[in-house]
Amino acid sequence: MNFPAVDWLNRRFGNPERIVFNQNEQELVYVTLACKYGACEVLLQGAHVLQYRPVGLGPALFVSKKSDFLPGKPVRGGIPVCWPWFGNHPTDPTQPKHGIARILPWSVKSSEYSNEATEIVLGLTDTEVTRQLWPHAFDLRMRIRLEQSLLIELTCTNTGTETFEMAQAFHPYFQVGNIEEVSVLGLDQARYFNRVTQEDCVHTGPFRIAQALDWLMTPEKNECALVDEKVRRIIAMTYSGTRNINVWNPGPNASFPDLASEEYARFLCIEPANTRDTSIEMEPGSRHTLSMTIQVRLA
Repeated sequence: MNFPAVDWLNRRFGNPERIVFNQNEQELVYVTLACKYGACEVLLQGAHVLQYRPVGLGPALFVSKKSDFLPGKPVRGGIPVCWPWFGNHPTDPTQPKHGIARILPWSVKSSEYSNEATEIVLGLTDTEVTRQLWPHAFDLRMRIRLEQSLLIELTCTNTGTETFEMAQAFHPYFQVGNIEEVSVLGLDQARYFNRVTQEDCVHTGPFRIAQALDWLMTPEKNECALVDEKVRRIIAMTYSGTRNINVWNPGPNASFPDLASEEYARFLCIEPANTRDTSIEMEPGSRHTLSMTIQVRLA
């Protein structure tokens, strides 16, 4: 996996106090963005936001202590980018889960900062490698803007001559004190598809997590709020480019090699997603943007 030299990235796009590139022991490059409101870390592999730390409010994102930080391997936690499919590949189970975007190296396209905000734009385009996995021409741009909130935008352009269908999602792992002490506001009367039982349902009343769940929901508004009673914190999220969110927690009986058995209680995923019957048909030259804004405050 080829990344530009960290020194070159810091000279071309960095600033010692606001935008700093580093490399881990496995030679994966990441960038730290900072402003007066907080900081975030972004892995160039997958354009993957690893952490978001608003000043005085603690880390907003969960990352498993068993995560692999290895070239070509997904990270369990943060905000993975799922594209151009969500979950398992629709026809080929040997393909990587959640698509190819989260396991490939992205390039730095631009960076900027002001008194109020710090921003970076990353890019991924089709190559011989991607076309072996997904035979279409594309251009992806990921804009990550840190200010009083954290904004991430994924824009896809069909640069080829053929129409293709894509699914996509942001897969944020929001850190919580205890999964049994959280609720989500904004989901009353939301229609949902239970991806475990394959049933269509409607949720009514307060939303609390009492068991493992994997629900593709359509709230009345493109906003919700995660209320964490244990740490007395609210994570508010708005999104555009889809009407759906996938709400997921694996529960205590799940088994993943990159997730410790007790860690299920430390996160809840609320994922803006275009999938199933809301996958997007992209004609040649067309463009689509999926965006999400996260803001953290005391409860």
